[in-house]
Amino acid sequence: MPIKAKRSTSAKSTATRQGRKSRRDTIVLQAALSFYENGFDATTVRDIAANSGMTSGSIFYHFATKEELLTRIIREGLQLGHQTADLELVGKTQPVEQYHALILGHLKALHDQRHTHKVAVQEWRRLPTEARAELKQINNWYRERWLGVLSALKVEKLLRADPEPTRRMLIASLNWTLHYKDEDLKDLHALSFQMAACGLNLPVDEFEGLLHQAALQTS
Repeated sequence: MPIKAKRSTSAKSTATRQGRKSRRDTIVLQAALSFYENGFDATTVRDIAANSGMTSGSIFYHFATKEELLTRIIREGLQLGHQTADLELVGKTQPVEQYHALILGHLKALHDQRHTHKVAVQEWRRLPTEARAELKQINNWYRERWLGVLSALKVEKLLRADPEPTRRMLIASLNWTLHYKDEDLKDLHALSFQMAACGLNLPVDEFEGLLHQAALQTS
């Protein structure tokens, strides 16, 4: 009998942790949507609580301040950018393939329905100083990933410009797609080809030809 009681307590503890995680996830999801649609400053904790089906007290149980909640959202957004890039880079060994994979991955993360990456782009300046310092390391890893691929393209003479200003231009252009009309975002693959070709100052069909050649080399 004592063993059964112990298992029951353990099961309850696990269920409690899962319930808390589920509530935190709901809060993060609804807060990200509210921050994206209305802005960080215009969104109140009461707004987030109402959209989450909770009380304001429940929000403060999980996050001490609205800034702490923003930090969690932006951390998830940055991590999503890395994870999406990782998925797109699987099996890509040639620099031009990796270049296209980073562009497509960025677009997918940016327009993910969880909105965390969108908030990371739009509300970075609202982060507390200490949180910004902490999350900058994740941002730097992403920057170095881009620079490595762009530097490899320059070695292969596919990129004529310097990697760092090219990276800044591409990231700014990708982030600006937040302002695109919905009909322009229906086919992210097609958009990724267009933006990748522009980044190398090539016609789209010529860039697609480079990708095809690279795929043949990989196989």
